[in-house]
Amino acid sequence: MGVSDAVWRIETAIADTFDRFDQGIDRQQAHCRRSAYEQILVDVDRQGGTEAMYTLADWIEREIRAANRLPSTHEVRQVGNEICRYRTSAPAGQ
Repeated sequence: MGVSDAVWRIETAIADTFDRFDQGIDRQQAHCRRSAYEQILVDVDRQGGTEAMYTLADWIEREIRAANRLPSTHEVRQVGNEICRYRTSAPAGQ
């Protein structure tokens, strides 16, 4: 378990969402975003830990399923930074 598990969940969300609604997303764009998401998840895992990485992966998955869109890499990195900041500034036990 780890980043590869989180990426698999994101890939499944992409397939479920866009195949189900028969929306033609550019497969090349989806592959590029998936690769960027994976790198961002690795960075967040290093900076904020596994829990922060899974929090970000959950957010990405929710965005894909609920909004029927691939979040931009800028958005994902921004949310990842916010999660890491919160995790490092939160008092122990939160």
